[in-house]
Amino acid sequence: MKQLVGKWGKGLGIYLALMILFPFVMPDEYYRSVGIVIGLHAIVSIGLCLVMGLAGQISLGQASFWGIGAYTSAVLTTKLGLTPLLGLVASAIVPGLFAFILGRAIAGLQGYYLAMATLAFGYIVQIGISEWEPVTGGASGMISIPKIAFFGDSELSMYYLIWGVVTCVLLFSLNLMHSRIGRAFRAIHKSEIAATSMGIDVRKFKLNAFVVSGMFAGVSGGLYAHYMGILDPQPFGMHESIKFLTMVVVGGMTSIWGALIGTLLIGFISEGLVLMSEVVPGLQGDVDTIVFGGILVLIVMFMPEGLVPRIRSMYEKAQAKKAPAPTEQRVERKAAT
Repeated sequence: MKQLVGKWGKGLGIYLALMILFPFVMPDEYYRSVGIVIGLHAIVSIGLCLVMGLAGQISLGQASFWGIGAYTSAVLTTKLGLTPLLGLVASAIVPGLFAFILGRAIAGLQGYYLAMATLAFGYIVQIGISEWEPVTGGASGMISIPKIAFFGDSELSMYYLIWGVVTCVLLFSLNLMHSRIGRAFRAIHKSEIAATSMGIDVRKFKLNAFVVSGMFAGVSGGLYAHYMGILDPQPFGMHESIKFLTMVVVGGMTSIWGALIGTLLIGFISEGLVLMSEVVPGLQGDVDTIVFGGILVLIVMFMPEGLVPRIRSMYEKAQAKKAPAPTEQRVERKAAT
């Protein structure tokens, strides 16, 4: 942890300052709600970054784990009378179990086959939610989901609760990246054959990443259910999975910070399109899907490593140019003597 703070101390400080001050700089309730939704998406995208950037897997069904977590907590609190806290615990465990089962079933798949398997799982979950009407309410959804009492149930308290969870997920993921486990994941991402030759259990590590990612998405879904107070199957489909994928790819699949920054960028672009649609009627409907698809194509074509790794690479090159060459340093020392 000390190594993590030493390396990312400035970044963490800036992040915490912006996170704490945002509700006061933007005191309007609308912008606070935007910040809350972006925080919920950030939890999911950081988990997806672990799967794609570390384990080298492609998941097009991340919204399904988000939906499983949301409906798990909603059903337990509204139909069985459990507290929201217990509902949130279950919203992490149940998607984790689904991720474990799915991960074991598709462990041998790679590339397009893996993407199609996760895509199919996403469709199955959304159809299941829509058709299991006695439990989930079907297409009509669920209402009267209790709020979480965190120093009250105001928009501000919910904002700090959700971004507190984002901070915990961020620190856990950064620490994981710089641990022995993270080094094993990076070896798997570069070459599974080489990783296997070094004694790394590739399937086990991939499965663990998939389960952790599913649990992160489930917790975010549980928080989403208790924040919104109502649920329906629509937000947990392919559209949202593509949105999560775009967030990770834009920021940088191999960077946890990239997943967070990509979420912020796509989140504000999405809200900008909503505001523009009120002025330009032609932007209503599924225009955001077209925009996100276009952004995804452009990033893959011209910046495949993502925004944060590209900026980091440019910064390191600039620093290397500023630093004097070793031969120049030796000449200067001889002249001084």
